[in-house]
Order: sequence, then C-alpha cells, then structure tokens
Amino acid sequence: MILGFTLLEAVILVWRYRASCLGLSDKDIVTGLLPGFCLMLGLRLAAQAEVPLTVFACLLAAGVAHALDFYRRYRLAGGSTNQD
Repeated sequence: MILGFTLLEAVILVWRYRASCLGLSDKDIVTGLLPGFCLMLGLRLAAQAEVPLTVFACLLAAGVAHALDFYRRYRLAGGSTNQD
C-alpha cells in the first residue's frame, strides 16, 4: 500500500510541476523518490520465507539510483568540492 502512495505522490508532484512550474522538476522528483521506492520494494520482497534474487536487484537499483541522483546534483552544482 505504501508503494502505491509513493507512486501517487510522484504522479501528483510531476503533474503539479508541469501545470505550474512550481516545486521540483520531473528529474528531481524521480531521482529523489526512486531510491526509497526501490528500498521499500526490496523490503517487501524480503518479507518472504526465502529471499528471492529480485530483492537483491531492488537493493542494487536503489543504490544505483541514489548514486546517480548525487552525481546529477553534483554536476548541477558546478562540480566544485571546495566549499570554503
């Protein structure tokens, strides 16, 4: 049920952005929600007696999505590591 609410949240936020240009962009919404969604999906699948390979795939997808989100934000910020 929480996965459905997360998808609904993404749809509403993307619709709001496209309708009014307020809030986060489509890419920011998706890259922000995708890691958590994959982790929740992996947890849901792991609740079974035998942990299937799809659990590991979801956890891997969450990690990759999270890394891509940080990489994208880093590039948008100019790629500077000097915060002084």
